[in-house]
Amino acid sequence: MDVAPIIAQLNKEKSIGHTYMYTALAGGTMSKVFLLYQEKSNACILKINAAKVTKEEAGFLSLYQPIALLPDLLVVDSLYQFMVYTYIPGSTANHQNIKKTSLLQTLVAELINHYQPVLNQHNWGWKDAPVSSWAQFLRDEVKAATAILTPQLDRLGVTIEEPLLKERCNSGLNQFPYLIHGDCGVHNFIVREEKLAGVIDPTPILGWPHYDVIYAFFSSPSDLTKQAWDSAIAGLTIERPADSVLYEELLIGLYQRLGICLKHHPEDWSMYIRAWEYWNKIVSNQQLKLEYSRRVAN
Repeated sequence: MDVAPIIAQLNKEKSIGHTYMYTALAGGTMSKVFLLYQEKSNACILKINAAKVTKEEAGFLSLYQPIALLPDLLVVDSLYQFMVYTYIPGSTANHQNIKKTSLLQTLVAELINHYQPVLNQHNWGWKDAPVSSWAQFLRDEVKAATAILTPQLDRLGVTIEEPLLKERCNSGLNQFPYLIHGDCGVHNFIVREEKLAGVIDPTPILGWPHYDVIYAFFSSPSDLTKQAWDSAIAGLTIERPADSVLYEELLIGLYQRLGICLKHHPEDWSMYIRAWEYWNKIVSNQQLKLEYSRRVAN
């Protein structure tokens, strides 16, 4: 879809400020993204994408419009071919412009703790391709990661066991999923003056808020320590599962990240492999402690 007619349409309808210039930005696999410069107003972002993707992203931004870390939704095409939202100035987060502990604390306090359950919704997983349960979604994610990892691991002669997801109920959690960001990684975090200033490009998931904390934690290879994790999860005041479930899903999140790393950031592989060994020991020890506590209690 050509950008010029869209900008002409926006200028004619005066739905946003008059755009006098635009610049193409790096987009996703399918999306096209443009920075629109406007007279007498701030710049904004025009994003062109597949209709079902635009619809879900716009729905997320609309639901969470009051949250300051998210861009404000300005225009959504009636056919969901494009949308326009406010531009958040800054740079993509990395270990040089912000500390992970500070980033995660702000993320949890100012975004994730404000997530809302989707009442009367019984589907889980990707909003535009849901499944019947949270466990099924996680199994599908593990399966997808395994498909990426297996050829490379076989070539290297390395064995990594898939993390197992035990059959269980929702451990006392709400029976309805929350609408969460779904792609809550450093590549979508905007930093300004060494502080988290924005979170962009949601790929909405019907799931639990702690999934986004886990995803964010493992989205960069820096400071993957238990201390950093404890600091992040301590601020989660919204619903969270028992520690046994949380640690199980944490290991699944890291396994997912191994697949993502191999596909998109192979230069980080050695750091994530060390993290895998480190966290396997921690999770195993945690499970032994929990099992011992249960036996003592009985």
